[in-house]
Amino acid sequence: MTDVPPLASRLVLLTAGAAFALGGAVVGLGIANQVPLAWGFGLACLLQVAPSLALGHRLREGLGNRGLDGERRTLRITSHLLRFLALGLAIACALAWTAGDTPKATSLDLVLAGTALLAWLGLWLAKRRLGELHASLALDAARSRTLAAFAGLCLAGGLLGLVFPWAGPAAGLLLAGWQFHEGRMMAKATTVSLVGCGGCGSCGCG
Repeated sequence: MTDVPPLASRLVLLTAGAAFALGGAVVGLGIANQVPLAWGFGLACLLQVAPSLALGHRLREGLGNRGLDGERRTLRITSHLLRFLALGLAIACALAWTAGDTPKATSLDLVLAGTALLAWLGLWLAKRRLGELHASLALDAARSRTLAAFAGLCLAGGLLGLVFPWAGPAAGLLLAGWQFHEGRMMAKATTVSLVGCGGCGSCGCG
């Protein structure tokens, strides 16, 4: 059992809510505007809902063995889904690029990307210290940091796409490769100790 401050549970619930709300909004807008970069990022956000809820369950149990198998199983499934998403996004971006079908980001697209960047960056900054208490919290903080980076890439790709039509699909391909890598790292994280351990640096979860 690990003595975890109540802030950790609140941040995990906030993460699940942000992933659902921001992810759903970005996916809907990306599909409506036919922008693969947007819906690819939005789906990556939605995929973080389940790991956050699994971690929330473990926090209620004191981060002991109870719920550990469920968290690992959730991370493993999420890692597979993230890699499938990466492949689908890469195909969609490649087709859009070769067909010359590259819709420009709208002002709402850019506002949502900027909002997501600020939200995930804020969550990561709030979680950094908590990550020193337990490996699961460190992994959760790392996921927020990754989503902040994804949002930054989407914002940059959208802004550049206003001038260079190829920038959006190119950013989408880069995002797809990054998502595939993160999916592999998430699967690897399920093999490390998630019980009573400190941060990722001491657990080998990179």
